[in-house]
Amino acid sequence: MILTIAGHTFREVIRKKILHVLIGLGILIIIVSPFIPTTDEPDARVKMMLVVFFQVVVFLCIVGVIFLSATSLPHEIEDRTIYGVLSKPVSRLKIVAGKITGFALLSVLVLIILGLVNVVAIQRIASRLPEEFRSILKARNEFAASRFSIQGKVHHVREGIAWIEGGRTGIALWSFSDLYKKLADKSSLEVEFNLKIDCSRKDVDAIPLVVGIEDAGAGQCKTSILSAKIDEPLTIKIDREIVKKSGTINITAFPMHSMDYIGVTGEDAKLYSVQKGFISNYIKAMGVTFLKFLLIITIAVMGSTYLSAPVSIVSALVVFLCGHILDFVKDFSLVIQRYDVHEHALPPVLKKPNILLVYIEYLIKKPLEWVSVILPDFKRFDSLKFLLKGINISWETVGISVGYTALYAGICLFIASVIFKKREFL
Repeated sequence: MILTIAGHTFREVIRKKILHVLIGLGILIIIVSPFIPTTDEPDARVKMMLVVFFQVVVFLCIVGVIFLSATSLPHEIEDRTIYGVLSKPVSRLKIVAGKITGFALLSVLVLIILGLVNVVAIQRIASRLPEEFRSILKARNEFAASRFSIQGKVHHVREGIAWIEGGRTGIALWSFSDLYKKLADKSSLEVEFNLKIDCSRKDVDAIPLVVGIEDAGAGQCKTSILSAKIDEPLTIKIDREIVKKSGTINITAFPMHSMDYIGVTGEDAKLYSVQKGFISNYIKAMGVTFLKFLLIITIAVMGSTYLSAPVSIVSALVVFLCGHILDFVKDFSLVIQRYDVHEHALPPVLKKPNILLVYIEYLIKKPLEWVSVILPDFKRFDSLKFLLKGINISWETVGISVGYTALYAGICLFIASVIFKKREFL
């Protein structure tokens, strides 16, 4: 019976003009996105297309799906078409579940159509990029350094960043261990530096950087002098044979000239196992995005079991928007609980307790805590950050998203069935 109701819901919604307009508008935005002005970086256009799709097109589709799912039950109740279903031996839980399933199928259709158009356009544009700028079309597994140290002298330390002066006075060293257990056979290797660069010379936008890659087991080291640009990551390919000889490699870096400086931390050098898996990564990103659709559909249908159509729409939109700012809510709650936690970011008047702060804490601390717990955290479904950096979306990340959606949607489905069961129809 759930599939029957889902099929009926799907057929009813597919005829609505708002859906046709939504798909047409999404395709138009995708077609126009390559022509939006961007920076001069060769891969900037591809990044722009990903940003536009996952932040603009997906948002418009979610708003459209909220309108459709939040108004379905209220309109059927108003038109009295719901009585035909209620007259049959079917539980109201199955009615609600059927509605959610129907709109979930609709979301799958919309995501397949628009996602396919977007990925075809991306592949077409990315095929013209130089080879060194195609990392965005790869799925890289990230490995953090197991050990970080500085050999020699540190010029100074500021805000947790160690600054090294050029001329071999100090050398930053990152060590990566047990790589032979973590890497796939057909993957290639590369290391990406995100160093802070400073220079005493004027009108300099890049400095010569000495980078060494050492096989820790055999003691063999390959040294290169590379040009490191200010405010740009530096990517270096590594010979796969190094890992076959030893599971541990050491990567060192220091400025060549004495007037140059680099600021380093343990997180500034990361090793990547590179595979050509953009399509599979894109599919996983679309799957995580579908979970976002499913969760907001469940919330919208839950609201529509009791609220009128306009109120249900507004409620779902408010929940969706607030679910993207939970980090702010949690941080603000933390500031209220402990005014000294973010002491560096607060004006001097708030660095000491006062009666106003005590009253604010008493009045809104607990409500903020409960809001941050009750509202769904939609930020956990953000898969765009992985695609922009060319990082593989792990199955663990997908599994956590599935579990979170199942738990939250299950609670909402239970509440919706209870409310709908107790509702009287005259």
